[in-house]
Amino acid sequence: MCRRNALHFSRGALAALGFTALTGLGCPAAFAQAVTGAPGATITLDGKQLPPPPPNFGGVIKEKASESQPWWAPRVVPPKGAPNVLLIMTDDQGFGAPSTFGGVIPTPAMDRIANQGLRFTNFHSTSLCSPTRAALITGRNHHSVGAGVVGEIATGYPGYDSIIPIEKGTIGTILRENGYATSWFGKNHNTPSYQSSQAGPFNQWPTGMGFEYFYGFVGGDASQWQPNLYRNTTAIYPFEGNPTWNLETAMADEAIHYVKQLKEIAPEKPWLVYYVPGATHAPHHPTPEWVKKISDMHLFDEGWNKLRETIFANQKRLGIMPENAQLTPWPRELPEWDSLGLEEKKLFIKQADIYGAYLAYADNEIGRVIQAVDDLGELDNTLIIYIGGDNGASAEGMLNGTPNEFTTFNGIPVPVKDQLLWYPFWGSERTFPHFAAAWAWAMDTPFKWVKQVPSHFGGTSQGVAMSWPGHIDDAGGIRRQFHHVIDIVPTILEATGIPTPQTINGIEQRPIEGVSMMYTWDKANVDAATRHTTQYFEMLGNRAIYDNGWVAATTPATRPWELSTATPPDVISGYNWELYNVNDDPTQFNDLAAKMPDKLKQMQDLFYSEAKKYNVLPLDNSTLSRWNTPRPNLTAGRTEFAYSGELSGVPPSAAPSVLNKSYTITAEVEIPEGGAEGMIVTEGGRFGGYGLFLSKGDFGVGRGRVVFLYNLLDLKRTMWEGPELEPGKHEIVFAFKSDGPGLGKGGTGVLSVDGKDVATNSVEHTIPVTFPEDESFDVGQDTRTGVALVEYRYDAPFKFTGKINELTFKLDQ
Repeated sequence: MCRRNALHFSRGALAALGFTALTGLGCPAAFAQAVTGAPGATITLDGKQLPPPPPNFGGVIKEKASESQPWWAPRVVPPKGAPNVLLIMTDDQGFGAPSTFGGVIPTPAMDRIANQGLRFTNFHSTSLCSPTRAALITGRNHHSVGAGVVGEIATGYPGYDSIIPIEKGTIGTILRENGYATSWFGKNHNTPSYQSSQAGPFNQWPTGMGFEYFYGFVGGDASQWQPNLYRNTTAIYPFEGNPTWNLETAMADEAIHYVKQLKEIAPEKPWLVYYVPGATHAPHHPTPEWVKKISDMHLFDEGWNKLRETIFANQKRLGIMPENAQLTPWPRELPEWDSLGLEEKKLFIKQADIYGAYLAYADNEIGRVIQAVDDLGELDNTLIIYIGGDNGASAEGMLNGTPNEFTTFNGIPVPVKDQLLWYPFWGSERTFPHFAAAWAWAMDTPFKWVKQVPSHFGGTSQGVAMSWPGHIDDAGGIRRQFHHVIDIVPTILEATGIPTPQTINGIEQRPIEGVSMMYTWDKANVDAATRHTTQYFEMLGNRAIYDNGWVAATTPATRPWELSTATPPDVISGYNWELYNVNDDPTQFNDLAAKMPDKLKQMQDLFYSEAKKYNVLPLDNSTLSRWNTPRPNLTAGRTEFAYSGELSGVPPSAAPSVLNKSYTITAEVEIPEGGAEGMIVTEGGRFGGYGLFLSKGDFGVGRGRVVFLYNLLDLKRTMWEGPELEPGKHEIVFAFKSDGPGLGKGGTGVLSVDGKDVATNSVEHTIPVTFPEDESFDVGQDTRTGVALVEYRYDAPFKFTGKINELTFKLDQ
């Protein structure tokens, strides 16, 4: 029964507190402003101030409880009818890859959302991973939120420091404070690399950015078989001892459990699920079942040139591309399929089959999550936004692809004949594979260019499917209005009826920079003019500007499939510009720059105006040098490090870096009776790194030998071998003298035990740029994957069975 005689606030007092509506148990709507104080009372905020100031106690306090009246602050709930939100985005997918947008790879889950809602064919990203993700969750341009580049090459400027400012709150924070349950599953590429250790701070982790629950990995990529996986901020290892475990399935299971749990515990509470799998970013890691399914379809046997023609014909047939669209020409820099030899074709078809299997597998797991929402009876009450990729397809596999993506990041091409050694198990946990650059160009059909290139739609066009039954009623409709990833947050806010806050935690918020896409939902607005009229693009010095159907764009001066140490051209004067009328020429086929210099100049001026507005300056087209640029971290300036016992899961940014320098590792260990084995210290794993350990041995033979192993990107392993250690205390020293200075220089290492040199060996090259970023620095064990392959092979976690009294690193500057 509604207590009409309860104490209540005036409308003015409620408004001052940020409250707009209140209901108690059984209270009619006419009394929505009354504060009953009853347990179960709810309130809807006006959203201006998050969180709202706490209300004054509304009960009565006298000397005796029997003469007093209790009061409970009302629970915050969203506006009536606010939907659940399932926000899905895949990785490195490419506009023309999924069947939903004309591709040959089956994506029935994306098809399902498109067929019950809308397909958006003119939607754009930033052209790179973490910048798109920062823009997606904030509704602001990527430079506005410190994500002008990926966090691994952040620099000390507001547009590039990889820090999302507190005055630009995320959709997670806004929805959480308005009564939503918020969660994030999958890839987190928005925690600064120098804040990703157990020491924090954690305000830039998902749980610090408004997402109450996080299950996923941190960084640009991760093995799907042994990922750097976290639950909230704690590393977990569910794959240990479970060789069939795969993150694509595991995160779907986790998300399904999450929404089912919410439905059973709090059936009226809406949720935001931000679902961002690692697929299809390298490594391409589908399960064997999906590899067989896709390989048996022979989708790629005719090569990349024929694939483009097939995709483009499908896009015309489906209405994805208008009749006036033209297929852009094949680039001279990439080989024609017919020019290849049989071995090359064999390898490249395998690469594409694995990629196709990975995308189909990921879409299947997304479909399981969607079906779970349906099974819970929540599909009609759920806004589903499914974005096909955070940028164009990736050419970071270099010209010929690679069995290990970290060869690319270290500038090392792997010849086809060497790659064929990995052919039988391509896509398994024994590889970290990426396909040839030409496949990426084909997956971006009908556009030019690929990931990293913001000037052309091959780098930025993402197919989007969006549904909300009863609200989007043009089932299967196509929308061609220009939109950008910053438009997703305002779309969600308009759909939920939640306003943009003026302050969050007392900090005045900067305006949302995107526009809502909801105006496109009405069938009558199928041909409405876009409300997103101007949008700049910039990445790594390459740039473009969209304005009312015109695009001015620089011609890329470097190739995304090359990691070059050459000096790039002058970032301002070293680029040519192109001009397109994309209303008439949606694929950027006809360059009008020479014919319309005045229009080009107008567009260039507009770019620089927008660049000043959104923190794009200073422009910087360097790449390799930015990997090694100084940035805040826990190891800056340190040359000595000390550890003992066990320590695991330390990211490279918080570990002693042995790259491109001389160093000494000293381990004071104690061996028990019966001997010992296990990892003393390691960084990296199967795809590159080092380890100092006592050998496991075979059938009891050779156990306890001192070994230092250096793994050059799974291409070559060099070992220093010492004696078996007897019980007692020992000192083990590995001293490496670099041939440097310079990237990737070789050197000579000496292994000594108890003051006696036991092994000396030289290496011609060392890893120049980065160890695998999904691996970690571990003391006393080895998490994820081991550095050894055949000789001295062991299974993780390979815990050290002796005692590490002290472990020290001394690094040369």
